[in-house]
Amino acid sequence: MTHTVIYSDRKTIGIQVKRDGSVTVHAPKGMSRAEVERFVSSHSGWIEKKRADRPERTGINCVYYLGEKFDLCETDDKKVGFDGEKFILPKGLDNAEKINALSVFFKSVGKKYMAEKTFLWASKMKLPLPPIPKMTGAKTRWGSCGGKGGNRINYAYMLMMTDEECIDYVTVHELSHIICKNHNEKFYALVSQYVPDYKQREAKLREYEKIFTAQGFYDTK
Repeated sequence: MTHTVIYSDRKTIGIQVKRDGSVTVHAPKGMSRAEVERFVSSHSGWIEKKRADRPERTGINCVYYLGEKFDLCETDDKKVGFDGEKFILPKGLDNAEKINALSVFFKSVGKKYMAEKTFLWASKMKLPLPPIPKMTGAKTRWGSCGGKGGNRINYAYMLMMTDEECIDYVTVHELSHIICKNHNEKFYALVSQYVPDYKQREAKLREYEKIFTAQGFYDTK
């Protein structure tokens, strides 16, 4: 089984099956290659199951916006837009180009929407207002909190494709990191104070991730 091995100062060995099916092994420095190979071999069944669970690539034949599914219309016009009923893209774009065009749209509309969400929840949680959040092209997480002052929040533009329950959860999650930097009991106690069903919302996010992976949003190359 083909795989990449990365050695670091970690104490344990772990396997990562990426969305493209490639396998990366993270091993402690000093572990022999023979030990790594034995570990990989003993987990071959788990690796193949993870690969089999990957969603089938469908490409973009519809677009999700705030949890609703909209048709995609391709025209001779060069503009990219949304008319309330369908998304409009220029003809002739390949899937990666469609994703790039849609990312610009979602970053644009998300900037104001997520700023309002963030400030609303910060007020509810009695937190100082953080800087205006940024919309990013992050592919492995829905949001992040940190930077100078420890309260700068970023959101992945794909969050705008999920529904409001998921958006509220991610917003509360990131704001909670202003108080609790780690995912410990105190952190989740704070999250559950405002989003008691956060585990169900996390499950919904995983379902959206499968859809967006199938469409190619996690693989634009």
